[in-house]
Amino acid sequence: MVDLVVSVEQQQIIDSVADYLGSKLPVARLRPDAKSPSEMSLWSEMGALGWFMMALPESAGGVGLGEVEEALVFRQLGRHLLSPNVIASAIGARVAAARGQADLALAIAAGRTRVALANPIGPVAIGERVDGRFQAFDAEGADWLLVLDDAGSAALAPREAIRWRTLSSAIDGVTLHEAILAGARCPVGAPATFGGHVLLRLLAASMLAGLCEGARDLASEYAKVRQQFGQPIGAFQAIKHKCSDMALRADATGALVNFASITVAARRDDAEFQATAAKLLGGQYALLSGKEVIQVHGGIGFTVECDAHHFLKRAHLYDQIGGGVRRQQRLLLAQPAPEMAA
Repeated sequence: MVDLVVSVEQQQIIDSVADYLGSKLPVARLRPDAKSPSEMSLWSEMGALGWFMMALPESAGGVGLGEVEEALVFRQLGRHLLSPNVIASAIGARVAAARGQADLALAIAAGRTRVALANPIGPVAIGERVDGRFQAFDAEGADWLLVLDDAGSAALAPREAIRWRTLSSAIDGVTLHEAILAGARCPVGAPATFGGHVLLRLLAASMLAGLCEGARDLASEYAKVRQQFGQPIGAFQAIKHKCSDMALRADATGALVNFASITVAARRDDAEFQATAAKLLGGQYALLSGKEVIQVHGGIGFTVECDAHHFLKRAHLYDQIGGGVRRQQRLLLAQPAPEMAA
């Protein structure tokens, strides 16, 4: 029997992460006039809290829990709209550990060494050398670039082996570069059995689930306090329906992520299928909820002094991690359907 109920210990982990993010990295930090510290300035602090080493074995200096607890942490990171590079740090530390690079694994997990996430633009070849073009998120100051393919192989490319081109300055706090690897030698890598593609989809889905929860909460709280015609706008059926739809999407995405994390942690045969399904649903629902949280706020939802628009922008960003909705559909359809229990 699969237990989907969060345990007392797991809830304590969730609460501690939520408390830290609420005080240090609120969504309001993304406003142009915000005085809050950036997440990059707190990277080593987040690493010291163990967020990037939840599933790293204790033998490698990690916390030694698993993908279930890791997914719960990443839901909170998505709720607060953190950089996609939190995924790169969590997976990058595991790649280094799998290669026997214990010192590097611990440095990445502790936040002392930064890894940027690479999103493929076209085919990727990972072997003794790596070839491909990638989008790299928040790559300034990163020491390594995490490269993954759809077979499960992973590699950490050193910064000096990459040709860089700036694609855009900061959009909603995230910069975008093109990273080109042409026969680049990557001394730190892991084979297809590592399953990097499954971890990527699971953690991206977790952040999308958290984003859905954050958008739901922001919309419902605003609907309680915004008055129109002498009553809260949440009393009107049109607003009720939007808030209810957002709540259902958040619950559905969260439930699918919970189940996917259990299958990944148990190394079940359907782990890739479930992680892909979670990423697909999370991408679809985050985009819808990101749109509707703006609509609930009305005209102010489009302005810089309101946080609603950040959820839609980050939904587009998170959805592109490992490929957007259409790509996840193709990946899901290419996999065998999981066997149903009798």
